[in-house]
Amino acid sequence: MPVPVVKIKLDTRILDRMARDLNRNTDRVIATIAHQVEAEAKQLAPVDTGALKSSIHTGRVGVAHYVVADGVEYGIYQELGTSRMAAHPFVIPAVESVGRQIVDRWGPIF
Repeated sequence: MPVPVVKIKLDTRILDRMARDLNRNTDRVIATIAHQVEAEAKQLAPVDTGALKSSIHTGRVGVAHYVVADGVEYGIYQELGTSRMAAHPFVIPAVESVGRQIVDRWGPIF
């Protein structure tokens, strides 16, 4: 005897909305993190004239893709040093600090 076919209709509107919003929400979170790194880097940047500190900015490259950079040619030398000058890192410690904050806050969830 044949088994009767039962039609099942799934309402996926909520899942569809979540999937649609995922990129936007991810982008917002990454933007917030990038701006936190920018703020921390500005606090840590060595100051002589203030040009380095005021040139630090966050730029959006794409969806959930941001870059924190400085706008002076000598920023990399301050960060990494040279054969004649000690390093005065400000971006790497900023990334590490914000990363620790993220792990402390969200790590237990994962």
